[in-house]
Amino acid sequence: MQTDELVLRQLIASTSVLTLLGLHLFVLLYGSLGKRRGLRTAAGYLFALDWALMMGVTAGRTVASDNTLFWSVHTMKWGALGVLVLFLPVWLLFRQGLRFSGTFLLPVMPTQSKQRRQAGRTVRAYMWGLNYPSYREEDGELLKVLDGGISLREGGPGFVMAGSHYAIPLTVGTHDTQVGGHGLVFTGRKERSLSLVDLRLQVRAKSVHALTREGIPVKAMMFAVFQIDRRRAQDEGTHPFDPEAVFAAVHARGIGPGPEEEQEEMGWDRVVVGRAADLLRDVIARTLLDRLLESESEDAPPPRETLRSEVAEELKEAMRPLGIEVLGLGLGNIEVEDKAVLEQRVHSWAARWERRRLEREAEGDAEATRLIEEARADAQRHMIEAITEAFQQLADTGTSVPPHVIALRFIDVLDEMAASPGVQQWLPAAARGVPDRLRLLMEPGSTSDEPGDEGGATR
Repeated sequence: MQTDELVLRQLIASTSVLTLLGLHLFVLLYGSLGKRRGLRTAAGYLFALDWALMMGVTAGRTVASDNTLFWSVHTMKWGALGVLVLFLPVWLLFRQGLRFSGTFLLPVMPTQSKQRRQAGRTVRAYMWGLNYPSYREEDGELLKVLDGGISLREGGPGFVMAGSHYAIPLTVGTHDTQVGGHGLVFTGRKERSLSLVDLRLQVRAKSVHALTREGIPVKAMMFAVFQIDRRRAQDEGTHPFDPEAVFAAVHARGIGPGPEEEQEEMGWDRVVVGRAADLLRDVIARTLLDRLLESESEDAPPPRETLRSEVAEELKEAMRPLGIEVLGLGLGNIEVEDKAVLEQRVHSWAARWERRRLEREAEGDAEATRLIEEARADAQRHMIEAITEAFQQLADTGTSVPPHVIALRFIDVLDEMAASPGVQQWLPAAARGVPDRLRLLMEPGSTSDEPGDEGGATR
């Protein structure tokens, strides 16, 4: 009986030692996945576990008899009790502390439980060194702030932190996964951020050099106003976005000239102005220089306005499948780059404007002649009407009218007509005194016709 009890005690002791060693080995191997940081965390957990175990075993030996072995059922029970009473509460408090600390260490919304859980997982994964890479935005570029294993199955989430006006598209290889925004997005296994997409209104300018239909080089400054298409955006906030439009814009890349005449990849914002410049060159290549610089009629809009409208419509249609909404397009003055051609154009314009000036002057002279003739005819009509009216009044009274009275009345009518504004502006200055001179000539004639008139003799 004693032999069986001794064998049982040895079996319990061996099993306990092997279990404890296996647990230590497992924790150390798990910590080694996180390298130095993981090993430090594993060492801290094992130290707390061993301390709680030793405190329980020591307490058990204190209340046990003197012949109780160190590795016995009694001491193992007290060791397990020490782990339950001392280590387990500390472990739970530490775990919950890491969970809640993520809410304060990362800019998550306290009202969103999913983000709070992700933040807690991120902090715990960091403690074990199993976090995925983390990035932070600085001046529109992503900078890595934490290294990590991107393919670890046991790892925790990483994060990308950026301004609230950025959308953050994530992919796994060539597969698009999600688009985060509003300042923070957590990354999963093998997820990486392609780039940052600015959701604010974008304005880009470009100097465009082109050839006209005749092969004459011209240049113009062009600028485009655009943004990520948000017409189907479902989220709320200052900068809403449509994930499909963001992915379409991110994949809308091109190749353009870079520094030192090298080719470099263009982002979605440069693709817009590049496409607008190509459309403008095509339109200019189909147009003669005269039609680019001068309208065919004065009532027509400027040529550059017509070009701007045409390019703007084509650009909107071209950018819509790429998730980009073009809000406006501006075009500056179109300038001729060749000075010799410009001088020829100046001479041609001068001759054309001189011809127009002469045509306008001829039209003005013809109009002035027409107005003078109309005024003259109108004056004659008024004069005849006035004389006829005066004679009609004398005829109604039955009075005999002497010839000199008729002449004086005719002179009075001429004087009234010459004083009217409608006739005076077309009447020469020398002709304005004719009525007075005629009146002086008539005065002697009137006295000779009536010698018995005392008024006439006195005059």
